[in-house]
Amino acid sequence: MRISMTVLAALLANISYAAEPVSGGEIKIGYRESAAPFSFADGQKPAGYTIDLCEHIVDAIRKSMAPAPLKVTYVLLTSSDRVEKVKTGAVDLECGATTVTPQRAADVAFSQPIFYADTKILVKAGSGIQSVMDLKGKRVIVNQGAAGAPMLAKADLEKGLHIQFVKSLDTRESFKSLQQNKVDAFVHDDVQLARLAATSSSAKDFVLLNDTLSSDPIAIMIRKDNKALKQAADAALAKIAASGELSKIYGKWFMTPTFKFPMGEALKQALKAP
Repeated sequence: MRISMTVLAALLANISYAAEPVSGGEIKIGYRESAAPFSFADGQKPAGYTIDLCEHIVDAIRKSMAPAPLKVTYVLLTSSDRVEKVKTGAVDLECGATTVTPQRAADVAFSQPIFYADTKILVKAGSGIQSVMDLKGKRVIVNQGAAGAPMLAKADLEKGLHIQFVKSLDTRESFKSLQQNKVDAFVHDDVQLARLAATSSSAKDFVLLNDTLSSDPIAIMIRKDNKALKQAADAALAKIAASGELSKIYGKWFMTPTFKFPMGEALKQALKAP
């Protein structure tokens, strides 16, 4: 039997937690400096789609703890240290753009999906690269710790491509390397590649290939043994999905004058039946 989002949100909202989602009156939010539109540094305060969702989670927790105060501390993360910092409790909610993988799920817990991303390949127009097979012997940059890295490595091994892998710790730096012709291709989540190209000074200089290396959900990471926080996060996400607020937040970040990335069917279905 399928339960409606409205009923589910109401049920979750009335659950009393066996333990407090956070302790010590503080919740630590992990964010990424260059994972727009999900998470990025905007002046003094982090911003982005996932940051907005996490703020709704924090508001729900704050209400459940009232009148006790709840301090929010933002912690900068990188693609390579985010899992470890969640695992060790350095952050409570990782509000970036992290793909759910079996390897990560062995170390941390995830909220319900907040996005679905395809791992794709961005190249320069006129490069002659039209598919994965054309990457043979080419310089390809990937972010360290990114979900697309092992998928590309697998394709490289199976197809004997002898790709020259270049590792990066920063999405913007990876894109800059492609802009400056230091590499031949950049492999990453389709939405971030599309946004980087669309908001660059010359969008027509880039081509996002049709080949998809993988399709994966993106979610908020939570420490594996903090079941109360996961429960609170899922309840808050279910509530704003049922009210339509989550779709509004999506539109705010993904349907802008300079960048349009309509919500995919996978996410639409997930919001109806998490």
